[in-house]
Amino acid sequence: MKFPSNLNQVIIGGKIVDLNIPRYTPVGIMIVEFRLSHVSSQEEAGIQRKIEFELAAVAMAGMAEKIARLGSGSHVELTGFVTKKNRLSNQLVLHVSDARII
Repeated sequence: MKFPSNLNQVIIGGKIVDLNIPRYTPVGIMIVEFRLSHVSSQEEAGIQRKIEFELAAVAMAGMAEKIARLGSGSHVELTGFVTKKNRLSNQLVLHVSDARII
């Protein structure tokens, strides 16, 4: 089965934690890195499982400004895509394209 190459979208809720001080690219684009703390209950094979993890995330430009304004401790629903942290790493990072308070 062949999947479309652009099928990479994540929607996840949680709490913003470890919000870093914004930084800027050489051309002046704001970047903010943070972690999303997620806790939920999910059903798998008819059994409820408690799910807890933290996910590395990054936002750029206007979305970075929005995340910085929301601040640590905000409960949010994030939409974005995942990619490697850098070309030499297999660690995944969520790149946020939309955020709303929940």
